Amino acid sequence: MASRIVHVTAHYPPFLGGLEKVVQALVAYRSARGLEVSVLTAGDRPRMTDRVGRATLGEANQVRHLRSWEVAHTAIIPGLPLELLTMPRSATVHLHVSQAFVPEAVYVAHLLRGLPYVAHLHIDVGPSGRAGVLLRAYKPLVLRPILRSAARVVVFTRAQRSAVAAKYGIAAARIAVIPNGVEETFLYSGRRLVGAKPRLLFVGRLSPQKNLPLLLHALAGVSEHFETTLVGDGELEGKLRNVAASLGLQNIRFHGRADGDELRDLYRSADVFVLPSEREGMPLVLLEAMAMGLPVVATDIPGIRDVIAHGTNGILVPPNDVSALRMALKSITADLGRYQLMCTESSRIASRFSWAEIGAHFERLYAEVGNG
Repeated sequence: MASRIVHVTAHYPPFLGGLEKVVQALVAYRSARGLEVSVLTAGDRPRMTDRVGRATLGEANQVRHLRSWEVAHTAIIPGLPLELLTMPRSATVHLHVSQAFVPEAVYVAHLLRGLPYVAHLHIDVGPSGRAGVLLRAYKPLVLRPILRSAARVVVFTRAQRSAVAAKYGIAAARIAVIPNGVEETFLYSGRRLVGAKPRLLFVGRLSPQKNLPLLLHALAGVSEHFETTLVGDGELEGKLRNVAASLGLQNIRFHGRADGDELRDLYRSADVFVLPSEREGMPLVLLEAMAMGLPVVATDIPGIRDVIAHGTNGILVPPNDVSALRMALKSITADLGRYQLMCTESSRIASRFSWAEIGAHFERLYAEVGNG
């Protein structure tokens, strides 16, 4: 077993996001067992509140928020390389790969000091927009050697393992498949009854990856039959509000960010969870919604189809198919008996993804790395 695990991540709560909550859950798992764990991250200052989604006082003693600034939505942390280079050799780094700079800092520390690290690939975003050409060069020239030098690479599903092995030239045996987990506080067994206007819920960053314009266009002409709540914030909020207004949508509420009890109340009061993403790893909000007993309407993409069985606990639609998404939203609550079976199946499937089980998987992985 590794004597000390150091999570290195661009952000950590109170910065809200699925990746950040995953890191926090893994820190909590080790802390609860009296094992050494710490975090190096950007300078998001913690609030001393409940552990679910935010930092506690105990965590504040384990988390180093280093001075940083944001450039093109990327956290630049000048002090991170020095922190890594002065780290005890007995430590193992758990690198959370989501954006540039942080992986490069860990890689340099590995080259200079032989520091072992686990590379946790949360999402492998494809090139898009004006910066797409840079990403096409970054992946083979920079990310590839970083992943190939890791003691282990972690992905969420077997399909992702095959794709990463082929794309980056990594032996499949060095890629561990460990899914995300869900907090027990999201487990809900109450019976769900749909009202006259089904309540649709989205939770996530208002960013291009989530493809919310697809949902807004799917609601065009039928929005008055639903109550739709979008939870989260992000750079596209203004644009999305304009799209909703231009389409004449009714009953659309931009709630803003939410977490803890507030987020659980939003899940509890909803009827259907909607996730129209273009690309995902294994979204934590999806597991949370399922644990709360919500059936799901989502795009049929890797990471989502691994936990949503079409017709069993939700409906999967082709990406960017407005008509298919509109039809799924209208049909998922049309048959109350079928709807309630989907609710039950969502809860049952989510119960397999406990952090106790996921944390134990990581401990075994750390032990392998430490012995290697």
